[in-house]
Amino acid sequence: MSAAEWEQYKISDKFAELTTVKHIVHLPVARRIIEDGKIKSGLVFDKSRLKKSRTSVTWLSANDWSPGSLYGTVEFQFSWEKLVKNKRIYWVEAMPNYHPAAFRFLLTFDEMTSELVTKYDPEKDNGPLRKIDGQWRWHPDYCSEFMVADDFLISETVGIDFVHHHQKYCRTKSWGCIEQTTNPSPQMTSGRLLAYLLAHGVKDLDKHLTPDAGGRNRILDMASAWLWIVLDNIKFVGPLKSDGECDSLIRGALALFGVDRIDDGKKLLALVTGSAEAHAALARLVRSHFNTPSWDFGL
Repeated sequence: MSAAEWEQYKISDKFAELTTVKHIVHLPVARRIIEDGKIKSGLVFDKSRLKKSRTSVTWLSANDWSPGSLYGTVEFQFSWEKLVKNKRIYWVEAMPNYHPAAFRFLLTFDEMTSELVTKYDPEKDNGPLRKIDGQWRWHPDYCSEFMVADDFLISETVGIDFVHHHQKYCRTKSWGCIEQTTNPSPQMTSGRLLAYLLAHGVKDLDKHLTPDAGGRNRILDMASAWLWIVLDNIKFVGPLKSDGECDSLIRGALALFGVDRIDDGKKLLALVTGSAEAHAALARLVRSHFNTPSWDFGL
């Protein structure tokens, strides 16, 4: 391995500032991450050189993809500056057969003596990752892949977002990827995750969802709008109308929505006497969860 490998991907006139990196997963994996409270690192299983090692890593990237992500629909965001602090950086490899080609770095607290990687100095080495006058840069024409030998706590996220899945390819499932074939909208994915959070009282992502002083939050507005639409398309035929009864039903229905049992959740909510009661129950749950008594749907 030689420095010439990374120099093929070096930054010239074109670069992007590196501030945030993302870990994108499918919705069921996102729920598991939230249950665990962290993204757990795992052994490298693809064609990487590090497959020959026992190094466990978490994968992150700086890229945004207009055709959709190959990895899923839920995006956990992390601060690059905090991530890279006190870590050693190693060049792992290039993946020239990817479209676009990818470059891979390993970040670790440990000193690596393996011949599988080469130590990389972003202030001196002329590759696709640079630190110049204190500013981090990367080459946006390639797929950036950062392999971090660490777990990531949900509390360390600096943001969360929702993206489209690539409609032709899925990097983590060789076949049967529902998100690839159904192409859920970011609104739907955010709504299903919000349903899970509200039903189970999970607070770990509240800092990214809590309404501002004006009562608005982009992610919460998007997610709650999807839930509103779902409720608006239920034929309510039931006898239940008290606040207590409706509140119990909405929490149960959201628990079903949160694990992709949308039709079952709708059948449960049909026991409510009307749309107004169901929407009011959902609003009460959101207000209670985020401690925002004046919140209402941003429709």
